[in-house]
Amino acid sequence: MSAVRGFLGSVWHGMQLPLYIVWAVVVRVASSVRDFFWPRGYQPCNELADAFVEACANSPAGQAVSLPWVDSSAASSVVMNNTGRLLSFVAIASGWFGVAVKETGKGKAVKRSYRYYYRRSLTGNWFAEIWSVPKSGFIAAALAIPFVDMARAVMKGFVMVRGTDGFPVKSALLGHEGLMLLVSGLLLVLCFLPRAILGRGTHLAAIAPINSTVRGGYGCAQVINWGAALGGLSYLWLAIGTEWNVGAAVSFITTEFTGAIENIVDRVNLVGPHILLLLPVSAIVGAIFGMAWTVLPAAAFWYVSLRFLEARKVKAQFEALPFNSNQAAMYGGSEFEVVAGLRAPQVALGFLVYVGVMLGVILYPITSMIMNLF
Repeated sequence: MSAVRGFLGSVWHGMQLPLYIVWAVVVRVASSVRDFFWPRGYQPCNELADAFVEACANSPAGQAVSLPWVDSSAASSVVMNNTGRLLSFVAIASGWFGVAVKETGKGKAVKRSYRYYYRRSLTGNWFAEIWSVPKSGFIAAALAIPFVDMARAVMKGFVMVRGTDGFPVKSALLGHEGLMLLVSGLLLVLCFLPRAILGRGTHLAAIAPINSTVRGGYGCAQVINWGAALGGLSYLWLAIGTEWNVGAAVSFITTEFTGAIENIVDRVNLVGPHILLLLPVSAIVGAIFGMAWTVLPAAAFWYVSLRFLEARKVKAQFEALPFNSNQAAMYGGSEFEVVAGLRAPQVALGFLVYVGVMLGVILYPITSMIMNLF
């Protein structure tokens, strides 16, 4: 028995390090996923913004001003030009921008990371956090795109299945569509509608003081917010008139999950275990492909048209604030003046196409039913 115990002890000691590494990786990934969706431990530090806005307003025109909030992992701080200083001044002076900090570690080893919000009064509120374009695009794609076919099936009243002869035939709804659309719609509305409302007319100015060169841009995130939020409302509209079958939804999820596992097992048996190394690559490619459906149209609308309309609203707010002669000198000839003053057919046409897409595509389940009433 002592020999057996000694052997088992040796095996256990030999497995401790690999198990510890695996556990540490799992915990780190789970913590990153949690912070990605619902960050915790951030405390308001808007006093930094108060000092920064004074520098933006009173430093000589043409002088670059560095942002005071810098993540410990950042290589450098963003430096603001005249346009950035003016937009930052409007955002902070109007209460459209809030910043919070999270400190980890102690003493000289302390690390700081920052989050940004659409309102100073809502600093630290998850629903008011400003999301970057990659984050908004990824979450919107993950919550919306997998359920597009279900929405189409609910609108038609049937699904296409493979018949006994191998050809597709019409069949009644399978029962899981209503509950799946309900959950997806609720998540989309909760995640994006508050941000869309808070960013209306303020987004362009609120993103100016953000110090981030790693997480991607923030420009067209507002367009993604509105598209995802209204898409969620369409899903809820369809779900209200559909049966909510919990058993069918659980069965659908189980079937899809087991089918994916069986597909992976079949590929491993056919090709070999090394095929598992391609799974992370496939997941990344799939995520990028899904995000393309949300990010690319939003970027086109934002950079062609919507940012010019936003700039006009920010200009009106700037003129309503008590600005000094130094800021007036910064505004003359700045990119802010060019964007806010542009009057071109592309702006109006882009806005009309944007409204058409919102009403005719994203809100089509609602608008089509309203039109059928007349």
